[in-house]
Amino acid sequence: MSYISGLSEYLKKREIETILLGAGPPQGTPTTFSRFLSVAEKRDVSNPKYWLALFRKIRGLKLGDKSIIHAQRPDMLVPFLVLKRKPLLLCTLHGAHDLAVVDKKGTAYGRVYRFLQWLAFRRADRLIAVDSKTREYYLGRYPWLVGRITVIPTGIDLDRFRPVERRASRERFGWGLSDKIILFLGRLEKEKNLPLLLDAFYELKKELKGAILALAGTGREEAALKLKAKEMNLPDVVFMGEVEKEKVPELLSGADLLVLCSFYEGSPTVIKEALACNLPVVSCDVGDVSEVIQGIRGSQIAERNQADFARKMLQALTTDKRENTRDSMLSYSMEAIGQKTLDIYMSLAESAGH
Repeated sequence: MSYISGLSEYLKKREIETILLGAGPPQGTPTTFSRFLSVAEKRDVSNPKYWLALFRKIRGLKLGDKSIIHAQRPDMLVPFLVLKRKPLLLCTLHGAHDLAVVDKKGTAYGRVYRFLQWLAFRRADRLIAVDSKTREYYLGRYPWLVGRITVIPTGIDLDRFRPVERRASRERFGWGLSDKIILFLGRLEKEKNLPLLLDAFYELKKELKGAILALAGTGREEAALKLKAKEMNLPDVVFMGEVEKEKVPELLSGADLLVLCSFYEGSPTVIKEALACNLPVVSCDVGDVSEVIQGIRGSQIAERNQADFARKMLQALTTDKRENTRDSMLSYSMEAIGQKTLDIYMSLAESAGH
């Protein structure tokens, strides 16, 4: 949502109408979009049910002959293939999502998803991979995509993500000035590999007093993670729940370290948002993280095991000087990324005679 909201804000500034196809009532929909069209009645509808609802309602949406459909999952393009006059179809690939589907839903479900993915790729006018690893992964599976898949990383709003006064930030979240705050910010889901983070934090606590692991977010793994933290006797693991969007820059500014140990990612915006707030990062080598933090002192890539992850966290937390990393994020500004995406829209529209 942060990706498409930021892109929509950029496009609206250039007087380009953006329409969000979503689920639930319009109340609570981000105002970053020109319009909202509800496809399913319930906001928490599952992806398969949303896909079926979109299939049923696709002909009545009246999106216009010159629309560009920009999906965030390949399978969501398939309902548009039934239209007599097919709009331009574009999809952003946020990592190897088909692997995530197989991992979370099983092989049978994964086969269905991959068939829909193949069908969408056959008919898509252009694909955007958020990092080079994602591009190479899909080209390995579908070599005939070469020439239609472009790498554009996710962008961030540098006006919103900037350093906030540290003392005030810590007071807001109840942290002491001497506390060492390790922050995870994201969904508490299986693919985030958070049991590893708890194990690494357990190792870290043997070497560093005053460390607190703050997990900001919610998800299906929350109950299991709380149980694991209790069984490991880790009272310094704090579950913060969902943090309001407006408070995230303050949260990042108040922490000492951002951590990410996912099994798979594309181009995680939280890494760039942290660095824009001068917060160092320790992450597994996933998505484009190694490329983003390359040459940035204080931020490191850790192996996906508790000993090395704990060691890299300790190194980051015992470094006295906090580096100014904000300037290194200028190339990931929403202005720069939005323009690259708009260039693709214009190219597609021109070739289609729009």
